[in-house]
Amino acid sequence: MNQPITASLAWSSLAWVILFATPVEAARELGVDISHFQGETGMPQANWNQLAAEGRTFAYMKSTEGLNPPGNIDPAWPTNVARATSAGILSGVYHFARPDNRPTTAGAVQEADFFVATAGSAMTPGHLRPVIDLERGNTLSTAALSDWVLAFVAEVVAKRGPSAEPIVYTTSGYALGELDNRVANLDLWIRADFGDPQTGQPFTTGVFNNWTIWQYNVGPAGGVNPIDQDVVHTEVKPLSALLIVPEPSTMMLTIGVVAWTVVAVRRRSVCTS
Repeated sequence: MNQPITASLAWSSLAWVILFATPVEAARELGVDISHFQGETGMPQANWNQLAAEGRTFAYMKSTEGLNPPGNIDPAWPTNVARATSAGILSGVYHFARPDNRPTTAGAVQEADFFVATAGSAMTPGHLRPVIDLERGNTLSTAALSDWVLAFVAEVVAKRGPSAEPIVYTTSGYALGELDNRVANLDLWIRADFGDPQTGQPFTTGVFNNWTIWQYNVGPAGGVNPIDQDVVHTEVKPLSALLIVPEPSTMMLTIGVVAWTVVAVRRRSVCTS
C-alpha cells in the first residue's frame, strides 16, 4: 500500500519541479558580415573554418551596391558564399542601397531587380533571407525613404517569394529618425551601441517593433581584424526562422510528382507481374 503512495508523491514532486523550473534559454547565434574589404578575391577558407570553430554559425556577404553602372558588384561574394558553406556556416547576401542616387520607387525597383539578377543564386532555399543595407538617403523625407524601402522589399518578394522577404539593415540614427512606422513589421538588423551579444540589447529599435539581428561589435574574429560581428535575437526569432524555404506551390508540385511516380511504378509492376 505504501509503495503506490510513495510513487504518487514522487511523480507529484517531479511535476511541480517541471512546472516551475526556470527554462534554459538557447544561446544567441553569432555571425559576421563581410565584403571585399576582407579579401578582394574572397576571405581565405582557413578564416572561414576558424570562424566556424569559434562558434559563428552565419555570415552575410555584400553582393551589390546601387546599380551597375554606376554601382558595383562585389567580386568576392560568390567565393565567400561557397567557402562559408564549405565551413558549415549559413550564408546570405546584402545589397547596399543608394536611394540618394535614384530617389524614386522606380529606382528602388531597379536596384532590387539588379540585386536579384546578380545574387539570386544565394536567395534559394537553405540560404538566409537577403538584406537591404540602408545607410544612404537621409536627404529624402521619411515618407519618401520609407516608400523606397517598401518598394525594394516588395520587388524582391515578387521575384523570390515571401520567404525571401529582405531584412532591413540600418543604423540607430536611421531607425529613429529617417523612416516612418510603415516599416515597423519588417525584420530589423540594427547597428547600434556595442555590448554583450548574449545579454545585451541595442538601445533602440526606432520605428521598428523589435530587432532580429544586432551588429554588436567590430573587431577580431576568425583571424580577421576588423570584421563586423553580429548576433541573432534567438529568443524572439532563431536563425532557423531566417532561412528561405521552398514555396508551398513548389513543395506540393514535388510531392505530387513523387506520388505520381510511385503510382506509375506500382501500376507497371502490376501489369508485368
